[in-house]
Amino acid sequence: MDDRREVHLSAGTVRYRDTGRGPVAVFVHGLGVDGSLWRKVVPGLETSFRCVVPDWPLGSHTIAMQPEADMTPRGVASLIVEFLEALDLRDVTLVANDTGGALAQLVVTQHPERVGRLVLTPCDALENFLPTKFRFLQWIARVPGGFFL
Repeated sequence: MDDRREVHLSAGTVRYRDTGRGPVAVFVHGLGVDGSLWRKVVPGLETSFRCVVPDWPLGSHTIAMQPEADMTPRGVASLIVEFLEALDLRDVTLVANDTGGALAQLVVTQHPERVGRLVLTPCDALENFLPTKFRFLQWIARVPGGFFL
């Protein structure tokens, strides 16, 4: 059974999973993966946290964003903020990895009002965003399923 939910945002529809109870943790994955990246982490946390795990539009999402959607890093960071607003999530712990770490840093510096804590696992930052050998992926990530090509 598919336990994913959907929220309709200005850029398009984002699927997500929402499990557990307690303070809210929202997960941000990087390019080329989806929320299943966190599949081994969430079960250990959902007894103490409400875990919200979206499939961000970073290349492995299954629902296309609107053609005019801003898929730049700042645009995706704004989409994360809009997601938090749409679900009325406040004082969240934003947990991020890889390119998601750079996006989360944009969220907390530009729209800190809904984020109470930031957890960064190995991630992109500063001049290492995107790492040079992966910069071409920013174009592939705009196409749903683009990484299967």
